[in-house]
This record gives sequence, C-alpha cells and structure tokens, in this order.
Amino acid sequence: MLPCKLPSAIPFDGNSKTPRALSTNEVKDMVEKFRKAVQRAVQAGVDAIEINGAHGNLIHQFHSPLTNKRDDVYGKDLTRFGREVLQAAKSEMPSGMPLIMRISAQEYVEGGYGIKESIEMAKQYQQVGVDIFHISSGGEGQISASGRPGTHAAYQVPLARDIKQALGVPVIAVGRLDDPILANAVIGNEDADLVAVGRGMLRNLKLH
Repeated sequence: MLPCKLPSAIPFDGNSKTPRALSTNEVKDMVEKFRKAVQRAVQAGVDAIEINGAHGNLIHQFHSPLTNKRDDVYGKDLTRFGREVLQAAKSEMPSGMPLIMRISAQEYVEGGYGIKESIEMAKQYQQVGVDIFHISSGGEGQISASGRPGTHAAYQVPLARDIKQALGVPVIAVGRLDDPILANAVIGNEDADLVAVGRGMLRNLKLH
C-alpha cells in the first residue's frame, strides 16, 4: 500500500506510518479536485457550499505550524492552500450562493495556533469570499486537543463570538448545544447567528 500524502512527512502518531509530503504540483491538483467537487455539488442542486478546514482535515493541516513544515509557497504562507481552494469553489458557485468555511479556531496544544491567529486567518478567507464561518476547535494527531478546555455545554461559543465580533461576519457555533434553551440563548445573546447540532441529532436518531 502506498503511503498517504499530506502537507508534510509527519506521522499521525507514534504508531502510524510516515506519510509522503505532497509535491507543489500535487497540491495544485488538490485545489482542482476541490473545484470539481464543488462543480458536482452545484450541478446536484445544493443551496450552499461548506468547505471543511477543521479537525485535522487537509486544509487544517496546511494551516497548522505543527503539520505544515513545507519550504515551498504553501509552507511560507499557511493560508495559501485554503485561499486557493476557496477561490476555486467560488469560481463554480452561482452568484448569491453562500460559501461557508469550517475552521478549528484553537488547537489547544503547545506550538499550535490560537484565536488571535485564527482571526487573522479568517480575515484572509473573508477577503476571498467566505460568507459564514463555522467555528469549532481542536484537531487530530499532532494537532489534537491535548490541552483540553473541557467539554462543558457551549465551551466553544466564545471562539465563535470572538470571530463574529472581529470580522463582523455571520458565524455558526457548535459544541454541546443540543439543549434548545441553551441554543436559543446563544442566538438571542448574539454570540452566534446559527447553531449546529451534531451528536444530539445522532442520539435522537438512534432513539427512533
């Protein structure tokens, strides 16, 4: 089996194989794959496009100084890959269709980035066309939340609020917001504009 290809040759953990770093041309090919995926989604009739740049996914790995040790243009500018993906997505989207981007706003690990860096990153993504930011945190492997902030209800809402206030842009808050009273309070207090509920919906599905 061929090794997987990531921004840098850094294994997931001590028990994992070392991946092969993507070449510069392969990174550009990845951008094209994102473009084609958005093209197919638009043709299928979706109402919005969301690009996932959180939780150790490829865009997040390019964001993070822990997993992006490249010496090419994609290493010198940690948001370049994300910006190119977003620009490619916009090129396929009808005018007026919302472009959403999910980011991990804080990595909770030594050497990783925090909310200050995320705000600057989000500003660059806003400039290339992101309409709404979906705010989560943490990651996987080298960018996992080893310094966990806790898992109390609404623990990630302050991150969403900080980005909303800094950019003046709509945000989606997540993180144990399945209580409808709490979710309503997050919206009512203008900490976020939308609330996303994942695990709560899955639990409800299993009950039925």
